Amino acid sequence: MFRATIDAELFKDAIEVVSVLVEESIFNADENMVVSKAVEPANAAMVVLEMKKEAFDVYESDSHELGIDLKRLSNVLDMAQRGDMVELELEEHKLKVVMGGLRYHLSLLDPSTIRKIPKVPQIQLPARVVVDGSTIQRAIKAASSVGSYVALGVEDESFYIETEGDTDKLRFVIGRDELIDLQGDDVRSLFSLDYLRSITKSKAFGRAVVTLEIGIDYPIKISFSFADGNINTMYIVAPRVEAV
Repeated sequence: MFRATIDAELFKDAIEVVSVLVEESIFNADENMVVSKAVEPANAAMVVLEMKKEAFDVYESDSHELGIDLKRLSNVLDMAQRGDMVELELEEHKLKVVMGGLRYHLSLLDPSTIRKIPKVPQIQLPARVVVDGSTIQRAIKAASSVGSYVALGVEDESFYIETEGDTDKLRFVIGRDELIDLQGDDVRSLFSLDYLRSITKSKAFGRAVVTLEIGIDYPIKISFSFADGNINTMYIVAPRVEAV
């Protein structure tokens, strides 16, 4: 048994933070929460989404694995109007979605056909930056017109984002006083702009306070919460090691 009711815009935001990286994912539902863990095809980035039962107006669930085509579900949620509630219910091998007088029955995917759920690596990184997501969105958008890779780092008690193309260079610096928090050592890692551009484009990211955990040529952890802390998102992106 799986039955839940949630604000349509909130559910759409939650699905979007996964769909920016992958087209399909397994959602594991139990009595306390819904969890999705997915890795994109190149194995360079992964996402973890946790939706606690408190994020829902109604939530009842046994243990279920729900294989979901995210594009199809997103297309359904695009039909929602402001203030709509989404009613979700598992009916055999379909997910019934009811909202605003519309009723859909979405066929679920066989979980065995979806990429294996990854083990979330336990990484302790030496620097931690807390900043408004909208600030990161603006910096990544600006960097996208310059190069293909972007360096994120901490130096002289400031956080910076920089990229260099064939002719242009961009450096975006935020001092400690402008950040919500900054802890740790000087670090620097290089990442593909494609992944960071995808991750930062969601609406939930732009409205959230975002934590970045960075090392030296290590994966970056990007995490944020919304819905009063009842929906948590974490991305891990592999670095591009710079040639010496």
